[in-house]
Amino acid sequence: MGKNLTDPLVSYGRLEEAATFFLNSAFGHANSAAHLEIAGIIFAERIATIDPEPDWVVPTLPKTLPEILHALFENNVEVISEATASKLRKAWIGAQTEASDSGRKLSKTHRIEAMEIVGHVINLAACVETVINRHLFLQRESGKLENHLFSSLDRTEVIPKILFALKDEVQTHRLPTSRLVHLIRLRNQAVHFKASSAEPIGPTVEELLGIWKDVGQLLELVKGSPTRQDLNRLVKLVQAKWFA
Repeated sequence: MGKNLTDPLVSYGRLEEAATFFLNSAFGHANSAAHLEIAGIIFAERIATIDPEPDWVVPTLPKTLPEILHALFENNVEVISEATASKLRKAWIGAQTEASDSGRKLSKTHRIEAMEIVGHVINLAACVETVINRHLFLQRESGKLENHLFSSLDRTEVIPKILFALKDEVQTHRLPTSRLVHLIRLRNQAVHFKASSAEPIGPTVEELLGIWKDVGQLLELVKGSPTRQDLNRLVKLVQAKWFA
């Protein structure tokens, strides 16, 4: 039987659908991350006014992590009193509510540490990889890329794929890659999260804006959705709401 010509169209459509999903998901996480950053700033101000109960004695905890966890979870040791914990919970809830309407902004040098930024990094990198996979697939279907080379590239990391597929654009500086490399590095840290990842992996606002700019340039150079305009629309919403 001959090749079903609708199969490549279905595959291309699925890649396009996935790329759009990843982009929208990425900016849902970016919005949440910025919101939590502002809430954290407000919360820090509020807890400065919360004092422990006058008669509360802070318990002495063991020195090793296993012993500390055993004391906290098995022996039901309370590091703070329930009354103070209740005040802290109310302060955090209030800070999250206030953050949306506070009008506060994050400076360009502010490093986003909220865990939601991990979701943004992973999804944005997934969007980039899906877009470049779709571009290579279209080149194969157009007869510009031989099957054996496509199969080899299909198992390659995303940055080498970009360097191969958009070689001329990279060499003529139409597509800067340093911030795309930074995005993939952050993605790798996020998906291989370990003890050494306890330090925040989030970018500064300025770094994030730079990454978005270069992802937009990539989208400009390939066919299909999402487009650079789609990205810019999402960027403007987050930037206007949360960034100074």
